[in-house]
Amino acid sequence: MEVVTIPKKLEKELKDVSHNFGVSQEDFLTNAVLYYLKALKDKIDLKKELEMWANASEKDFLKFEKSL
Repeated sequence: MEVVTIPKKLEKELKDVSHNFGVSQEDFLTNAVLYYLKALKDKIDLKKELEMWANASEKDFLKFEKSL
């Protein structure tokens, strides 16, 4: 397991928030990181899809319309 140093300012907030949610600080941080990574993946996927549509030709659009 990797050890991460948390700035003192965030450490107090982490302690308070995790206490309010009734979870350990480790569980709170784990879930926060997983949430953030999923949001980044979704953003990357959207960017790829938008690039695909931007690069699509008129022929591709007509083919797509006919498939509907």
